[in-house]
Amino acid sequence: MLEAQTPVPTVLMGDLNEWFLWGRPLRWLHAHFEKMPAAATFPASAPIFALDRIWIEPRSLLDRVWVHKSALARVASDHLPVLARIGRK
Repeated sequence: MLEAQTPVPTVLMGDLNEWFLWGRPLRWLHAHFEKMPAAATFPASAPIFALDRIWIEPRSLLDRVWVHKSALARVASDHLPVLARIGRK
């Protein structure tokens, strides 16, 4: 469990395939981590769903989240990659 760990920066990221904004996985993650920006990444050809996410704890370490949109990224996967700039301010 994350709560039992010594406080260290924690990053969780990936393709959740959670289609429902208030689905149980997202509710749990928003309860543990602060709500993070979520940009549309799916389908890569014309993204309308935010299925790929990045969370970081503590939230103050997150500087920026964005989606890499290039021609190569659109053919490399059916999801666009999510990037984050993380560091001390």
